[in-house]
Amino acid sequence: MLRQWNYLHSTPIFDGRSSRRHHSRPLWKLQLDSLLHRSGSVKPNEVRRFAQFLGFPRSGHSLVGALIDAHPSARISHELDAMGLFRAGMSYRSVARLIDQNASSFAANGRWWNGYSYAIDYDSEAESDETGPPLVIGDKKGDWAVRWCARTPGLLQRFLKSGVPKPLWLLVIRAPEDNIATMTLRRGGHYDRLRIQASLEGRSASESIAQAQSDGTLPTAVSDEMIDDYRSLCEGIAEMQRAIPQDDWLVIDYDAFTASPRQGLERIASFLGLEANERWLQAASAAVHPPGRSRTRTKLQWSESQKQAVRELRSRFDFLGDEEVTI
Repeated sequence: MLRQWNYLHSTPIFDGRSSRRHHSRPLWKLQLDSLLHRSGSVKPNEVRRFAQFLGFPRSGHSLVGALIDAHPSARISHELDAMGLFRAGMSYRSVARLIDQNASSFAANGRWWNGYSYAIDYDSEAESDETGPPLVIGDKKGDWAVRWCARTPGLLQRFLKSGVPKPLWLLVIRAPEDNIATMTLRRGGHYDRLRIQASLEGRSASESIAQAQSDGTLPTAVSDEMIDDYRSLCEGIAEMQRAIPQDDWLVIDYDAFTASPRQGLERIASFLGLEANERWLQAASAAVHPPGRSRTRTKLQWSESQKQAVRELRSRFDFLGDEEVTI
């Protein structure tokens, strides 16, 4: 596949606590960035596994990705959209160096995104001097990995044959109702801006969000369009599952993971072939907090037909689980 040098790719802007925005950059500039980053910590020929997240927006990809990235033998990029780069024709070696550059920049900016900090109190850089270059790299942009593969016939097979070392897939799942509700609220960016402003002021965003719903600047009811979008992601994931060996998949239940993070981290490390060293386990586990009692699904109104639509999704796609939740 020929490289689309003028193709515009969306990349994140890391700006400390205010981080949430992306900007579009042509592929040739990203290729130049990759070439200038050849002295980075990732040595593409020494990487053993490529961890690609799949799934839905607001499923916990950012947290799980940051926890893996904190491991001295791993680099996981944040919002890079590696699959989009492969789709545009960028080589594995170039993508690998961009993953390293992105992950380093995200960590240097306190791992802030959309009002949250995913920082881990652990100096993996110092320990990596002893363990050597990263053996696992990957990208946490799970929803767009699914979208690109669904929209681009043959992309998955091209990716598997691109020289990427041992692709492994991580599917992070949480209650569909919470995903869909948050997808509804986040449309347009106002919800994220309110949360970032609250974070900058050191307060909860709940009051601002409630006020915005009251004055009509945020929705009060679930969007049918977001249910349709969620369904299309489910269909894309199911299609990819049929093409990929079962042993190369790891399904992570976000609620179970946050309830027992150490056990979850040990499971992830085993899947990726990483050593679950004690210092990383302790620091990463300490950064995980179970979701609060207030769930996003309760902030919006649901019609009976919308509730039924989600029940049908659960029965159709077994990776969603069959445990119904209260709305």
